[in-house]
Amino acid sequence: MKYKINSLSRDLGQTIISMKSSWRIILLSSFFLCGLIIGAYVVKNNNSLLSNQLSDIISSAIKNKSNSDFLKTFTETFITDSVFLIISFILGLCAVGIPLISLIPFIKGFGIGITGAYVYSVYSIKGVCYCLFVFFPAQVLISAILIFACNESFYMSEDIFSTLNSGSIKEKNLVRLYLTRFGLLLLFTCFTALLDALLSTVFSSVFSLF
Repeated sequence: MKYKINSLSRDLGQTIISMKSSWRIILLSSFFLCGLIIGAYVVKNNNSLLSNQLSDIISSAIKNKSNSDFLKTFTETFITDSVFLIISFILGLCAVGIPLISLIPFIKGFGIGITGAYVYSVYSIKGVCYCLFVFFPAQVLISAILIFACNESFYMSEDIFSTLNSGSIKEKNLVRLYLTRFGLLLLFTCFTALLDALLSTVFSSVFSLF
């Protein structure tokens, strides 16, 4: 019995230590989920907000994506997703960039939530199928990439702030590591854009909303 209690205490301690070391990921994921929920809530409870420009923007984006070929879809998706990544990268190089970095997952989640909820509310079952097979898969992956990118930016911004305060550099190769990691994240973003273009090409005609 004593062994079980000690084992449970050890496992609990390891879990707490793991959560402490991953608090940035947890925080950024929470911001993303908040954006997702708020975006869906806006559509559900304030349809008047979508009656004009916003609904036109979403409908136009879906129609444009459905009518685009593989290369055009890939290019547009890659550019759009890269913008978020670049903003995160730049903010990571600012000593006071952390508050703005935290907003990036929220904005991304809000966009996904409002688009997904709008498609479902307007197109019902066909909209659900479109989201499941065309919209969500790549969005889930790029959101995970973006959260990891913001986590790296978080670290970098903290290190720059600490360096400016203390006057001593913690890691000489800090910028090179930062560039390398974002280079890899940009490569993953490229693969995600390829997946999005592939799914759109294959399934858009099957689950056409127009």
